[in-house]
Amino acid sequence: MPRRVARKAAIFLLGVCLFPASTPAADDVVMRAMRDELNRSMTQLRLEQLDKPYFISYRIQDRRSLDTSATFGALLSGDVARSRFLTVQVRVGDYQRDNSNFMTYPPQANGLTESVLLPLDDDYRELRRHIWLATDTAYKEALEMISRKRGALENRKAREDLPDFSKEQPSTALAAFSPVKMDLTQAEALVRDLSARFRNAPEIYTSSASLNLGDTRSWYLNSEGSSVTEENSAATFMAMAQTQALDGTELPDWVMASASSVEALPNQAELAKQIDAMADRLTRMRRAPFVDRYNGPVLFEGAAAAEVLSQVFIPKLLAMRTPASDNPQMEAYAAQNVSRFQDRLGARVLPSFMSVVDDPTQSSYQGTPLAGGHAVDDEGVRARPATLVENGFLKTLLNARDPVSGISQSTGSYRTFGAQPSNVLVNVTDGMSEQELKNELMTLVKQRNKEFGVLARGVGREIYRVYPDGREELIRVGQFDGLDDEAFKDLIAASRDLTVYTIPFAAYGGRLYPGQAGAPLVSFVAPSLLFEDLSLKPPTGELPRLPLSKHPYFDH
Repeated sequence: MPRRVARKAAIFLLGVCLFPASTPAADDVVMRAMRDELNRSMTQLRLEQLDKPYFISYRIQDRRSLDTSATFGALLSGDVARSRFLTVQVRVGDYQRDNSNFMTYPPQANGLTESVLLPLDDDYRELRRHIWLATDTAYKEALEMISRKRGALENRKAREDLPDFSKEQPSTALAAFSPVKMDLTQAEALVRDLSARFRNAPEIYTSSASLNLGDTRSWYLNSEGSSVTEENSAATFMAMAQTQALDGTELPDWVMASASSVEALPNQAELAKQIDAMADRLTRMRRAPFVDRYNGPVLFEGAAAAEVLSQVFIPKLLAMRTPASDNPQMEAYAAQNVSRFQDRLGARVLPSFMSVVDDPTQSSYQGTPLAGGHAVDDEGVRARPATLVENGFLKTLLNARDPVSGISQSTGSYRTFGAQPSNVLVNVTDGMSEQELKNELMTLVKQRNKEFGVLARGVGREIYRVYPDGREELIRVGQFDGLDDEAFKDLIAASRDLTVYTIPFAAYGGRLYPGQAGAPLVSFVAPSLLFEDLSLKPPTGELPRLPLSKHPYFDH
């Protein structure tokens, strides 16, 4: 359908109410504005004889954020901000075939959703006006898209006739909002004090400390009857430092802690202790021996094992629908972003002694808080535990409401970027103690006639040689090679003790994308992992020169 025709769309006011008027609170102006505009749009939004919407959803997110950073005891930035966004989704056609799961050119024409900035005031009439205009725009784009999609698919036969959108039971979860305290003065003092710890480390060239606190209130409503209010908060502290080895190799390191609130982070004394340990480690690493190449067994302990799982294995457990397209190159590119695990349901992907469960309903593990929980996902689907791997075999993937081959329903896992994990629990049967794992590492070293084994306590930044007598030696390495699907499938052993590791997590296309703004917190409960055969390779590229003079703070 030509866009000039679509622009003739008009919305008429008839004031018909389709849904109950109940709201989480009598004075919840935001939900009332959403509900009234949704009722009107579902009854009156139609252009001539073209498709009318069969599904509309509204999500409003009101986000407050505090960001501050400092370097060497001096403040770099400090700010408290607030913004409010509306996301509208309009679907035309039906559940079997609608305007979604299709790519065309130019990319800005690929709109299933329309997002706009909203006023911060709870002004009912002004909120209605913004919702009305955004819905009108989303509807026009939906008509344009389904017209292009029908034309592209008219002479094509799909290998598998999957519905475009799954039917799900509506959910109601109207949680009360609770304000999160944001004290910028206190936060600035914290990062100043902690960044000043590097004044005791003359061999570290650059360093910083930062604190981010986000508090997001969200309202969600859809035409199926789902109605959700929730509040999510997240706090992340990070201290970063970098120096150079005597040969010029750049050596970065960091300390990071994430939790649902500032109060749940480690206290200042504990963070200072971790920063001091990092500074000492970097100073020693400047003179540490460089391992040119290594092939053999590697043990990842505690948080390092959780890092590896979060970076390499867990992103492959997220389903992604491959969209059709009227451009073969775009369709081929999109297909490359799909996890290989979508074709491996029922196959063994871990050893038989390991299982993986994603459980958004669990709030803690042995007294340690888990930060990834939620009652209802961002598509209005009730969250629930999902067994992803059972005794080594892949049972299912986390999925949104776009069915993929072998997975017809949502797992209640849509969060910000698509299907995402929540709280990932790795269960181990017949796990070893940490000492038994080290002994097993040494057994493999002897079997391979190696001089030493490799122990990682931080991926790529805290690596040790471990000798048969138990002695550990800090080393410099380039990067790990061979950390792929087969390496996890052939894991030798895992520990019985589990480590809780929480990070902001955004993954799609089988890969983790760190640092994404608005990424939800995900908690991993993971064992230490012993791999039989990994490689360490030297870094590539030219080595930068060392600074020509000393750090000015210490030049006296």
